[in-house]
Amino acid sequence: MSFAFILLLEIMLIISCKKGTSDYLLKPHFPSSEDDYYRKDSISGHFHNPNVIRDFKWSEHPQGKIIMKTNNLGLRNDSDTKVIKDKNDVRIIITGDSHIDGVVKNNESVAHFLETSLNELDSTKKHEVLNAGNGYFGPQNYVGIYHKFQHLNPDIFIATIYTGNDFLDAIRIEAENGRLNVPERPKGYYDKLWEIDELYSGFTGQQLNQLKFFETYPDLTGKALVITQQSLLKIKKLCKRNHTSFLVVLLPTKIDTEPQTDITRIDEVFEIMDFNDSHLQKNREMVLSLARWLEQNDITSIDLNEAFYASQEELFWRADYHINIAGHKSIADKILRSGFIN
Repeated sequence: MSFAFILLLEIMLIISCKKGTSDYLLKPHFPSSEDDYYRKDSISGHFHNPNVIRDFKWSEHPQGKIIMKTNNLGLRNDSDTKVIKDKNDVRIIITGDSHIDGVVKNNESVAHFLETSLNELDSTKKHEVLNAGNGYFGPQNYVGIYHKFQHLNPDIFIATIYTGNDFLDAIRIEAENGRLNVPERPKGYYDKLWEIDELYSGFTGQQLNQLKFFETYPDLTGKALVITQQSLLKIKKLCKRNHTSFLVVLLPTKIDTEPQTDITRIDEVFEIMDFNDSHLQKNREMVLSLARWLEQNDITSIDLNEAFYASQEELFWRADYHINIAGHKSIADKILRSGFIN
């Protein structure tokens, strides 16, 4: 997302917190310019409009463009979703933020690759993987997604935590909904972020804004972790009640795992921000803390950091640092190889 939009939302955040909570369980969080793709949703905050097609140029894509399509339920699947699944079907719902929503076509997504592989490996069952990822989502939205689609009776629910901004999103969502007071940003807080956004759109929202926030407000690091943990614990309880298996995927960033593919620009923006490896390490410590908590609370998780770091392929688009087609396939492969889905 553009940094201009981030600033606009933060201004709206201050206003909304003064007014108190709205009638919605979660307030929607998307720009009005994207109301063709998203709409307010009383359960998940916002969600895709159904039966939408987005078509835009993308120079890095092999075909030079990307088509994003939603089905009858607003899911990022080409086929319509039946509410009542067939007797032998295994239904999987995966959610996450814009990385899972995908800056790719539906047949290039994690959901598609995972579904195809599962059906190739086991012809006795039909596996259906529904993509409920949405841009501008955070941990609390993932709870809303389970509530929203629990009537579909998923056998497996996968929540993807994007480690580049989901911790900050956890803080933002609590503040937007009037449950947390966030300090007003000090004078000049945005100056360098604005400078970078004008140079390279895509850098700020994917990780830099989170690094800057927790550098400025280190005391909120623990709060962000607690909010994230509480959200995942809520999902665990819902899954247990409905006999749904629950998996958490920890998705790293391009800067964390493949900086060498764009090192000139990364070095430049880090110099502007006066950032160094210690900032990345502090973010990584949050991820490791969450991973330990997940293990302690018997929630199965997959941390993709090492696998992404070791990959011989570039797994993120350079244009905006979202995962690319190879990245989506890699996530599906790691889920499959984990043995979580029998």
